[in-house]
Amino acid sequence: MSSLQELLPDIYFIPGSTNVGVISIDTRGTRTIYLIDSGGSTDAGAHIYEELENFFGKNKFTLKAVINTHSHADHSGGNDFFVKKTGCGVWMSYLEKGSMENTLIQSSVAWGGYPLPELRTSYYVPSQCSVTRIISGGDKLTLADGKTLSFIPLQGHYFGMLGVECTTKDGKNAVFTGDAIFGRKVISKFSIPFMYNVGEFMKSLDTLCRTEADWYVPSHGDAVTRIQETAEMNKLAVLETIECVVSILTKKTLSAEELLTEVANENEIPLKLPQYVLIGSTLRSYLSYLYETGRITYVIENNKMIWSVKKRNISQ
Repeated sequence: MSSLQELLPDIYFIPGSTNVGVISIDTRGTRTIYLIDSGGSTDAGAHIYEELENFFGKNKFTLKAVINTHSHADHSGGNDFFVKKTGCGVWMSYLEKGSMENTLIQSSVAWGGYPLPELRTSYYVPSQCSVTRIISGGDKLTLADGKTLSFIPLQGHYFGMLGVECTTKDGKNAVFTGDAIFGRKVISKFSIPFMYNVGEFMKSLDTLCRTEADWYVPSHGDAVTRIQETAEMNKLAVLETIECVVSILTKKTLSAEELLTEVANENEIPLKLPQYVLIGSTLRSYLSYLYETGRITYVIENNKMIWSVKKRNISQ
């Protein structure tokens, strides 16, 4: 029994820790399949392939390509399996290509240097594979059955993430959002998700709210027919983190390392290595955002970078 869930005719997703989109084209008795993301590991890839076989039948489909929303390991960990198993292509944006072909970049960005051995595992570092096609925001591809694939720039979570919109011939559509938005249960549980560029993340939420679709499929969370409420929860999570950082720095000046401890304590987050690294990296992105928008500043003092709320000039 396959777990594929149909959203629209020949447009499915496989629910999991990372949802995987499945676009099917009927080509005279066999099927051509495009996957949107590939799961988080070789084992996940093998499981997805088994799901496809259970649903479409063994030897009844050809996998044309894996389209990665972005290169993070939980979205691209199955790429290598699918390439070796089927010879399929791998598509992603130019800004994501580098960290797919040199996958150590991903944990190096989060750690801020050559990563610890615990951060060089498959959870953070997918198997390397070559990207066969560069896709860009605004690109549009017409498939053999008349469906179209359009690519939506959704930066912020990572370098050059793209949403994938699949539209049927009668105008019905589903948008696979990657990590531009997190499902309501997910954002309630993980209130400080990994984020590379806070300002761009907020803009991408607005982009999704302007994108009309019959279905929206976050990579982490439930598929929904309305995105506005989920987007509002994501915005509130960002604004609450901003307020938390500013409130703490109003009371005392801190280094980024000290701020991480204060934010974790304030939000009752028990920091183990994964949270320490990912939330720590994310908070440095918040510091950059707040610095660029003029709300905080820093000094180098006693060989230490100290952050504080920027004092406002009060006219006499």
